[in-house]
Amino acid sequence: MSSLPPAEGPDESPSDEQWEAFLRDAMEGGGAGAPKEASARDRLAAARVRRPRRPRRPRRPRSATAWLASAAPWTAVAAVVVFGAFQTGLIPRSSPSSPAPAPASGPAEAVSLPGGGTSDGDQCGTKGYHHFPLPAGATAVEPPSAASPASGPQLSLSHYGYAADPEGEGDIVIGLRFTTPGTKKPLQVSRTLGGEGAAVEIEGPDGLVAGAHGLPVIWPSAARASASGASGASGASVDVSDGGGGEIVVPAEALCPGHDGDSVAKSLVPPADSTGTVTGPPPYRLVVSLRDPAVGTLRTTLGLPAGGGLLSAVNLVPVARS
Repeated sequence: MSSLPPAEGPDESPSDEQWEAFLRDAMEGGGAGAPKEASARDRLAAARVRRPRRPRRPRRPRSATAWLASAAPWTAVAAVVVFGAFQTGLIPRSSPSSPAPAPASGPAEAVSLPGGGTSDGDQCGTKGYHHFPLPAGATAVEPPSAASPASGPQLSLSHYGYAADPEGEGDIVIGLRFTTPGTKKPLQVSRTLGGEGAAVEIEGPDGLVAGAHGLPVIWPSAARASASGASGASGASVDVSDGGGGEIVVPAEALCPGHDGDSVAKSLVPPADSTGTVTGPPPYRLVVSLRDPAVGTLRTTLGLPAGGGLLSAVNLVPVARS
């Protein structure tokens, strides 16, 4: 039997001692065949067996941060594509959660107004409300008919409408005109109308839609006199005789909620036919009233009741009869 020691492994070459033993056996004639060198496949298998296996780590779930980090380039590309679709109109824009802006108006409560005065917001929806108690028939027609040659001072509306500014906001502007039929005596009212200012009420079919009191009056004649340096131009009174007048500005804050100045002003105009003849009353009724001691004084000198110095005017005009 051969004394050839076995190789230590299939991937190792025979040692010198093995070759010497092989040669001795070969010379004696009874030796075994030459030791064979391990094949490449055997060497790899042996190495795989001897190498200790590394424990297999459990697979960790990918975090959202890591996912976003790896997806960031693609997300950016997608965002550009979506933005381009919006720009070109391929994806319609819709904003159901963004309601249309409400009309410019004030709250349903009395508030101070810019420029002076107080709103009648606490009277919104009230029918027949007037800050100054008006006598019967005061809101019938305008201008009132003269009962006698000495009818005393009168107030009428020279104009009214909506005036918008460049920013899209605006006010209702009302022009006043004073007359003194039946007398040549002057009418000089105080600039502040006795410290009470003017009152404005606009009423629709469902009640008050706009109102304010204590409104200041702009006196063009006083401004012109002040600019020319006329004597007495800076006094406390202004002469409104012979058709003199002033102007009142009703800001949006004096409108009841849900109403805007432009729509309200349009509703103050009476309907008319193709010839300009008024065919009916306007949808909304405008009433302007004021009182000043000078009015009562002038009436007294004419033998008329002082009437508390109250004057009023409305936008109602006589309707032509067919």
